[in-house]
Amino acid sequence: MKTARKPTEAPQHIAPPALSVNIDIDPLVEVVRRHVTLTPQAARLIKSEFAQLFQNPTISGSTREPAAAKPGPATDPVLTTQEAADLVSVSRPYIVARIEAGDIPLHQQVGNQRRVLKSAVLAWHRQEQIRRRKALGQLGADLDSEIFAG
Repeated sequence: MKTARKPTEAPQHIAPPALSVNIDIDPLVEVVRRHVTLTPQAARLIKSEFAQLFQNPTISGSTREPAAAKPGPATDPVLTTQEAADLVSVSRPYIVARIEAGDIPLHQQVGNQRRVLKSAVLAWHRQEQIRRRKALGQLGADLDSEIFAG
């Protein structure tokens, strides 16, 4: 018995990027190394993070939600630590550590299981993104001053 083959789709052509920038990552890692002692594994991880950052730049804009879309106390979902971790793409133990540190407020504890409000997790995540952007901006400023100073 013969089966019909599906016709293959023609490959889609991807438009070339509007702007292409080549950045040597090694000087960036060297500047970091001046401030922090790096193991070879940490240096590789930092290089890969820089490479990923420069390959997939993000353009941020206003992410304000309309006032009607903000969850109220009755509509704010309660999440398990695993659901919260999945929501912001981190590990469950990291979320637990943030709850224990007080960064994310604990909504309720059922036995040894913690529950958090979705709005609290998202608020913490936004604050973390802002903190990381500021740190990256400071690192960029440090790199500029060290690389172009002399």
